Amino acid sequence: MHSYPTLTAMGINTVESIARYTLKEGQTSDELKIYFHSAEGDTQPHSMKFSFQRPATGNSTAAAELLSALDELQQLTRQGQPAPTREQLLGELSQLEKVVGAKLEELRSNLKQWH
Repeated sequence: MHSYPTLTAMGINTVESIARYTLKEGQTSDELKIYFHSAEGDTQPHSMKFSFQRPATGNSTAAAELLSALDELQQLTRQGQPAPTREQLLGELSQLEKVVGAKLEELRSNLKQWH
């Protein structure tokens, strides 16, 4: 069994339920979002979001805690994970289309206020 001290320190007690993660890089901070496998009746959140301020050293390097968390997440998501199936990819694509469509509608609605 592997130890994941950074993820545990971040409050993630069930690292084995991590499904995937995303990282959004900003100018002064980075946002890490971790998604979990969810089962019916599960009380665990679907995802958790963490923000990491970049060090004020004048360069764009990420915080040490973030780098450590990313290393642990890569280990977790790489272990025993088969390549996604066509159906999984189509499902993810469909979900992304819904999210992007909703955001586009929101932006169009906001733009109508300016006319």
